[in-house]
Amino acid sequence: MEEQTVNLAEARVLVVEDNEMNRVFACAVLESMGLKRVECARNGREGLDKVESFTPDIVLLDLMMPVMNGEEFLKELRADPRHRTLPVLVLSAVVDQSTRNALFAAGANDYIGKPIDRLELVARVEVHLRSHLALADLRRYRDRLAVDLRMARGMQNALLPGTDRMREARERYGLAINAVFNPSTELGGDLWGLVPVDDHRLALFAVDFSGHGVAASINTFRLHLLLQDLEAQMGDPGAVLEKVNVTLKQLLPRGQFATMTMAVIDCRARTLSLVNAGGPAPILVEPGGAPHLVGGVGLPLGISLTARYETTVMPFPPGSQLSLYSDALIDAADSSGAPLGEEWVVELVREVLADDPAETVVRVMAGFAARSPGEFADDVTWVQVVG
Repeated sequence: MEEQTVNLAEARVLVVEDNEMNRVFACAVLESMGLKRVECARNGREGLDKVESFTPDIVLLDLMMPVMNGEEFLKELRADPRHRTLPVLVLSAVVDQSTRNALFAAGANDYIGKPIDRLELVARVEVHLRSHLALADLRRYRDRLAVDLRMARGMQNALLPGTDRMREARERYGLAINAVFNPSTELGGDLWGLVPVDDHRLALFAVDFSGHGVAASINTFRLHLLLQDLEAQMGDPGAVLEKVNVTLKQLLPRGQFATMTMAVIDCRARTLSLVNAGGPAPILVEPGGAPHLVGGVGLPLGISLTARYETTVMPFPPGSQLSLYSDALIDAADSSGAPLGEEWVVELVREVLADDPAETVVRVMAGFAARSPGEFADDVTWVQVVG
């Protein structure tokens, strides 16, 4: 934060001092600094009451006072979490080191000896006020940012299919679907979705933008709007990805890109049409068969205007299962630091696969947590479909 943004004229100063002459002198010095919002207390007990009613930005505290002395004031003040960062400057004629040590241990921020030197008081008050007010501004900014990020994350989650959309897919197409999305920060660059093509075909997609955080999240909103404009063409996933690629190449800054896997399940013909733009290979499990990687791999989106994406068509008989996922899972490191890789993911699916996709999703994430300690460094998406 730039120094000129800290407005000392609005600062509140509390002087806790039983000696009237010292109070008058301190107030005169503060006024010479342009500080107009000053209140006084004559002992520690009155000072604590003023802290609550006046909410000062700094306290000038005498040590020897009736009713409650400065050290007692400090201990009670610091016991309240709300006031642990409030700067307190002790003003005292006591100079022995043991007393000073006790005051700092009790929570004093600085010490000014009496008789008070005006220039020293001005310098120390200004330093502590500027620091305190700057930190207060940063805390307010952090709190506002946290609120904004929570709202943005709620908006991003609203882009994802909810339980109603997944229930509709089951009722209309006979497809049971479940998914998990865990951003590595408050916001992420992953996106997945469902798009009805017609009365017997459903399109599914999983997207992963490079990077994560706010910039990657903004790109998911862009893509969501773009895909809405292409809903009528979802029956041809290769053509959809080629159009998305051209648009992203024009939108994304150099060095940014996205991987995207799209699948169209035809519940009448019992086929699966797949196209993959740089993402992890989907995992297919046919009834009675073993999990295996399927589909080709094309260039990520947003890299080349001339990229082409070939659609692979394969059988998808009743009872088949399809897994779409982000590369955070194959890039995650095991306890030795080596990436888990696609083949390990395939073996995990073999171990945890269940008829209920929700159960499979839970088991998959538990398996990763057991194998890859710590938090994922990237956004995590897993989409499970049972036909």
